[in-house]
Amino acid sequence: MPEVNRGVSAPTMESPTDHAPEVVAPAAGDAAPGPSGPRALAQAVVTLFRRHPWAIEIAIFAGALVFYQLSRALVIGKPSTAFENAAGIINWEKGSGLFVETTIQQWVLNHIQLTEALNYFYLYGHWTITPLFFVWLYKRRRRVYPYVRNAFLVANGIALAVFMVYPVAPPRLAATGEGLVDTLHHISDVDLHGGFLSGWFNPHAAVPSMHFGYAVMIGMVGLVLLRSWPLRLLALAYPAVVFVTITGTANHYILDSVAGGLVVAIGFVGVWAWMSARGTLRPAPARIRRTH
Repeated sequence: MPEVNRGVSAPTMESPTDHAPEVVAPAAGDAAPGPSGPRALAQAVVTLFRRHPWAIEIAIFAGALVFYQLSRALVIGKPSTAFENAAGIINWEKGSGLFVETTIQQWVLNHIQLTEALNYFYLYGHWTITPLFFVWLYKRRRRVYPYVRNAFLVANGIALAVFMVYPVAPPRLAATGEGLVDTLHHISDVDLHGGFLSGWFNPHAAVPSMHFGYAVMIGMVGLVLLRSWPLRLLALAYPAVVFVTITGTANHYILDSVAGGLVVAIGFVGVWAWMSARGTLRPAPARIRRTH
């Protein structure tokens, strides 16, 4: 056999890839770049909703508030129609014996400190108690929360439709000739038509009174779901306090409160029928009593 010289290396064939740029594999801990722009925002929102379901509820109520604010542009701009409709309500109440707004306000004005308290309750109670009610309902009565929330949204949709097609000026603007006064302005020096507050109030949305409608909702739901009678009585007293407030401060007519309660009732009945037809209205679990 021929002898192989091991001292000299034999020539080798070069592969075409020997001089190619070296590809470095990513380390195990390195993450691939994620999406950017609107897609990243959408993914972050979806992740937030998955981790925190309560954020969906906040988004729903925020969307409803934005929709309400946008709808104001469709109502404001026809004060003459709003005052004509207000005059029609006053005449109808007088003919039906329901025009007792002046009596209620006179009693309130005889107690100035009470008038001031009702003014601020009108401004802040509505926007404080209603959200707290839904927070309590979501945390403590989760089973019935979707039903009440949906009924609330439907009632607000009906109210917005009425606001747009039937604007009505409140008594503090349209019934000054009847002796009613704007207690917010004359007693507490609060102007709903100027400054920051003007963006949150629709001056021609007297009918229906959702102040009273929300109060009826809270009172009735509280009566059914609360377990202690003192709290139930407090829930029932809330609509009565709201009624005196909105009437005594000349922000709503008697008929407004009736319409507000009716709108909420339609919302609850309508959603109940819809959820029952779909089979999504689950009955409360039966309580098992222990016997000794």
